[in-house]
Amino acid sequence: MPTSRLLATRVSENQVDGAWDDGRRGSFVGKKGYGAEVVGNKESGTAGTFEGYEPLVVEIAKFFRSGQPPVTAEETIEIFAFMEAADESKRLDGKPVRIADIIERAKSQNARRE
Repeated sequence: MPTSRLLATRVSENQVDGAWDDGRRGSFVGKKGYGAEVVGNKESGTAGTFEGYEPLVVEIAKFFRSGQPPVTAEETIEIFAFMEAADESKRLDGKPVRIADIIERAKSQNARRE
């Protein structure tokens, strides 16, 4: 998923739509409590349920032992950039925001701090 081709649009308080240049579309709809619904062009499903903190603690322990994170740095950055793009879209009254622009802005801000 090249982030330069992904736009995030805050549709409502609990829904963010993603749109790719190749025509794929998806929506993330937050639910009350834990969990979310993910809807795409071809498939839909739940983003998971809350099963307690044990699965998280197991992954943290694996990371501490192995030094290998369960998620790549690139994927982690993309997740945070998508969330920030959704918030930026909300601040802009629902205007689509390019994920790559959020990442570039963060890189620029970080470079100024160094």
